[in-house]
Amino acid sequence: MKSIIIIFVISLVTLKLSAQDYNNAVRVSTGEYWGVSYKRLFNQKNGAMGRFQVNNKGAQLTGLRLFHTPAFPATSSQWFFAYGYGVHFAYRTKIDSRNLFTPFAPPIVNTGHFFSPGVDGYLSLEYRFLKVPFVLSADYMPNFEFFGPNFFRLNMNNFTVSAAFTF
Repeated sequence: MKSIIIIFVISLVTLKLSAQDYNNAVRVSTGEYWGVSYKRLFNQKNGAMGRFQVNNKGAQLTGLRLFHTPAFPATSSQWFFAYGYGVHFAYRTKIDSRNLFTPFAPPIVNTGHFFSPGVDGYLSLEYRFLKVPFVLSADYMPNFEFFGPNFFRLNMNNFTVSAAFTF
């Protein structure tokens, strides 16, 4: 009888743990950019994400490699920290440039058609709901672009808040 109870408890625990995880997520994000993305987790720690973002200055298509880890493992199994790297290709119609040596001067506004590849970083804190297939996250994506009006450009202001449907 004791072994049946132990097997029953173990099966309930593993069933509960599998309900918390997901393999795919379709996300909608808002912030500096509005966007949609598709996230695929290969296992508990590794994944990838494709992201398309737009704002009034242009559009950006990004591919990221992601790594997940529990954010607060001692207190909650619902918070996760994600980090990663990737590349993007951007089309810009307006770029605000600043001189690093005169940081308080007004930005120089460049208008035109600019195509810029770049390298991205990714940091995220996400909350996974237990009984509903949704995830909320706060994301930060700094990036470095090539071939704009100043040839090199560092973007440090890409903060977004995302809601995702998981399946």
